Amino acid sequence: MIFNRRAESNYSPLVIDAKRLNKSHFIKYKLATEYRRTWRKYYIYFKQLRFMTKRSSRKIAAREVAAASLLGALAALWEIIPGPPFDIPFPIYPRISWDLTGIPMMVSLLFYGPMAGVYTSLIGCSIIFLRGNVPGGVFKLVAELATLLGFVLLRRSIIWKSVLAVTSRVIVMTVANYFLLQLFYKMLEPIVVGLLAPIALFNLTQALINIIPAYLVYLRIAKAKKSDGQVASAH
Repeated sequence: MIFNRRAESNYSPLVIDAKRLNKSHFIKYKLATEYRRTWRKYYIYFKQLRFMTKRSSRKIAAREVAAASLLGALAALWEIIPGPPFDIPFPIYPRISWDLTGIPMMVSLLFYGPMAGVYTSLIGCSIIFLRGNVPGGVFKLVAELATLLGFVLLRRSIIWKSVLAVTSRVIVMTVANYFLLQLFYKMLEPIVVGLLAPIALFNLTQALINIIPAYLVYLRIAKAKKSDGQVASAH
């Protein structure tokens, strides 16, 4: 019995230290397990969130492409319809005419952004190339892209954006007309110079024809969507 007591008294600190050591290892193991479990849970959560974000972005992109395509088809349709209001000769120079094909292009820009506007413009102007009028298609495409570019360059009020869009179209088309009229139609330089001012006036008015109705449509639809959202939230 004395031996056992001595043994107990000699070895009990080691037993206690072993228990403490085992308890310490157990706590560390438990903390590590909880850490791995928590990390894995958040990893799965962020992976699912990333997948959902990519999926929603693909849906949005597909919707924008579909809407831009429909607006481009509308612009192409308005391009081939003869007579007013789709085709009104410009009085000062009747070889060019006002049209409504730029309105769907501007609507596409306002709702879905610059790339959608460019996509709609390409579709709308493609009908001109397909009908064999390559010079007319080039003039039309350059004019519409210059209008869209000027509109998106400035992030301010609609008035300033419109002013910049009109200015961009007039400047770009004045330069383009100077060179392309001589290239495509073999016009003499004095004749081209004499036509630059009337065509600049045409481009100014045509840009306004594109912007003003498109912006009114944009405001009307945006207001309708906002009111529908308020009604839905109220219910």
